[in-house]
Amino acid sequence: MAEVYCGVAGAPGVAVGRLRHLAYGANGESATATPDQVGAAFDAVAARLRCTAQAMRGHGENGTPADILEATALIADDPDLRSAAIGGVENGTPADRAVLDAAERYARVLAALSDPTLAARAADVRQIGRRVVEQLRSGAAPPGGPDEEPVILVAEELGADDLLDPSATVVGGVSRLGGPNAHVAIVARALGVPLLFGVGVPASSAGRQAVLDAVVATLTVSPTPHRLEAAQRAATAARVRREELAALRDQPAVTRDGTAVTLLVNVSTAADAVAGLAAGAQGSGLIRTEVAFLHTRHWPTREEHAAALRPVLAALAGHRATVRTLDFAPDKLPPFLWGTSSRHRGLELMLDEPRSLADQFAAILDEADGALLRVMIPMVVSVAQLDRCRELLAAAAAARGVPAPPLGAMIELPEAVAVVDELAAAADFLSIGSNDLTAALLGLDRRDPALTPGRIADPVVLAAVVAVVRAGRRHDRDVSVCGDAAGDPVLVPLLLSAGCRTLSAAPTALDEVRSAVRDTTLEPGE
Repeated sequence: MAEVYCGVAGAPGVAVGRLRHLAYGANGESATATPDQVGAAFDAVAARLRCTAQAMRGHGENGTPADILEATALIADDPDLRSAAIGGVENGTPADRAVLDAAERYARVLAALSDPTLAARAADVRQIGRRVVEQLRSGAAPPGGPDEEPVILVAEELGADDLLDPSATVVGGVSRLGGPNAHVAIVARALGVPLLFGVGVPASSAGRQAVLDAVVATLTVSPTPHRLEAAQRAATAARVRREELAALRDQPAVTRDGTAVTLLVNVSTAADAVAGLAAGAQGSGLIRTEVAFLHTRHWPTREEHAAALRPVLAALAGHRATVRTLDFAPDKLPPFLWGTSSRHRGLELMLDEPRSLADQFAAILDEADGALLRVMIPMVVSVAQLDRCRELLAAAAAARGVPAPPLGAMIELPEAVAVVDELAAAADFLSIGSNDLTAALLGLDRRDPALTPGRIADPVVLAAVVAVVRAGRRHDRDVSVCGDAAGDPVLVPLLLSAGCRTLSAAPTALDEVRSAVRDTTLEPGE
């Protein structure tokens, strides 16, 4: 008899396979280990993650999944996490409990943050803890021989590397814990693997056939033959559509009635830039620079900024490269800013440390490497803030004997919308951060499930978008949208109708966005 479970979609699509339950680390015999053996287990987990990432790159898979595995390996290298686990062993706690307790303490700190991207990193820390315990218990990778039959992984909390298990043909994933901002969700979307959160599936279902439908957010265990056949058709159709859209990447992003739209890519790593350009992006509308420094304990130096920017800007040589300065705020602070006064927000943190902002500007200019640079300032609320940034940027450019690149303002706060005409006059370009703008205007927390990209259609938010676009036109300024709304094909006609002509989205969203643009007909005057 069919059993249906409802959850929350983390990555779209439909998958058919047998359920394979994972229970790493949390159960089993207690592990006895010395402090040195605990350190060696952390080393082994980090090495295995890096080997998997290198193997992927060796097969030409240079995208986000490999980057995330390497980033997760850094968690296993973290000296504070290791010290906490080893300290527990030295104090007499069993090794497995010491490792899991240390991981949970660090995970709770991250989970308490209101920024969903940072809070979701808690899953990565717990995953490392479970992997280390498994290493201590078995001295090897988690059990599971070669499995050629498609499987849907089920776990209390899936990790990104679970989806990349070479011993299984993974076609879907179900995790009780986590959410759409977790690394496992990012990897799933990059791989085209459907993923469901918030579902607890009994262990007795292991090995049973199932249908994971992330379109309607359900898992059907032991489906009827009719349901199984329908799901298989849907999965095949989705694969064919992805292939068809990829084959049309040389087609221009132009509406049915001839309005050209510029497609750009949101970038965190060099791999994102490469994938975006391959998908037809004309450059990057957003390069996130804070990602490399979310766990650091000091303001990044010019050299550290340069090291993080170098591969990204090199990948964008000859293309637009819009570098957003550090976007630190009370809800996403690295350790060196913990305890910062609650009055600080976004740009205020940087302007309170002008030397640090000047160092970042210097690194951006030094590492241009042929990219068509633009510098973008987040969380702007006044012309005075933008003017101060321009002074620092101009000074860095003058010191190098080069022209200062265009300087733009992100519009993502109600205060910015209120003075958008003045900001448009002072900036060289504008960019709408749809996620933060929607949350601020509607009074929603960034982790609120109600904060979906579709909320940009709320009259209050849409009116703000139109106001920004019109201010840009009055002052002949380019206006882009770089939040999640720009990557949602359902919302593309709405954004185009509001006057938006530049959309910046994740690499994996570009094919669908281009298709949506080409299917849109604008009314006269739009």
